[in-house]
Amino acid sequence: MKKRIATIYDHENCFTKTLSKYIHIGIQSENVESKTYEAKFICENLQLLDEVDSIIFGTPTYFGNVSTNIKKLMDSTVDIWDNKGWNNKIAAGFTHSSALSGDKLGALMSIFIFAQQHGMMWIGVDLKSNETLKNFDIKLNRLGSWMGLMTESPSKDKELEINISDIKTAEYFGARIAKITKKFQ
Repeated sequence: MKKRIATIYDHENCFTKTLSKYIHIGIQSENVESKTYEAKFICENLQLLDEVDSIIFGTPTYFGNVSTNIKKLMDSTVDIWDNKGWNNKIAAGFTHSSALSGDKLGALMSIFIFAQQHGMMWIGVDLKSNETLKNFDIKLNRLGSWMGLMTESPSKDKELEINISDIKTAEYFGARIAKITKKFQ
């Protein structure tokens, strides 16, 4: 049976959606089925997550925490929590902010605690900061995060391009989660 991973992002017009696309590319590179869902949609369709093996949660960092729609998603899972519906599923998280720090760790910690309360198994980033791998010609994990994927949002005020290291780290992160999903589920 082919393994399945769901990536939930917030929101439609945000860099989180872009990151989810690159995570999706990494997942598919490992021949694992990958679906991406917007948080508002999945709140009304939680049953779509019943049959997935892993769930990746993505949010912009707002004031050191998750976005409103990700928090609503978390709050809508009380029945799943009560019935241990996500127990032993794999979980991971990603976030971004326009500042290099931007208190992104706070957002990832919220997702991590939520996943742990559901009895999920957490997957982080296994790369040293600015590590170069033989399949990549650039340095990955430039922000040095191990809890989950952290990236810098492109600036809306300037002509700042998406950092290629962040994109390639997102692809690597998706592939890592897919490899672990195939191994442990």
